[in-house]
Amino acid sequence: MKTLIPAVILVLVSTVTASLTFSQDAGGSMIQWEQFEGSFGSLVIRCSETSYVSEDPEWGVVLATIYPDSNGVFPTSVQIPAAFVVDPDKCIACSICINQCPTDAITGDIDGKAVIDPGLCIACGICSNVCPVDAIFAPSSVLHYGLFGVDDEGIEEFIQGSVQ
Repeated sequence: MKTLIPAVILVLVSTVTASLTFSQDAGGSMIQWEQFEGSFGSLVIRCSETSYVSEDPEWGVVLATIYPDSNGVFPTSVQIPAAFVVDPDKCIACSICINQCPTDAITGDIDGKAVIDPGLCIACGICSNVCPVDAIFAPSSVLHYGLFGVDDEGIEEFIQGSVQ
């Protein structure tokens, strides 16, 4: 009986602590997560400077959208390109970053807020350095990440988060 108790505790701990992991290399960032139960049309990876708060439906900046394969199975990881990202909630649409980008990777959306094309971004950091409101950043291990399932109506459900 004594040997069963630690095994049960281990199973409970591993179930509760299922989380995303973040790693980086020259090609960008790799985010991995545990398999999960649920039926979703897509998954979304979000990141933020703060831990996930369920009361904040707009928590974090979307880094990636993941779709299932032809069998309806989702991967358990995604490669994020080595590129900078704009937090639209912080961006003031000043266009300084757009004018400074050496590869024209940054454009303005319908509201004039900066959007970075990860395929064109060379991760030089000029945009981040000139942004007057610190709205531009590169994904890193100091940020918090969340995996969300998105149903057919576009409603997101938190699945897993990173542990800092």
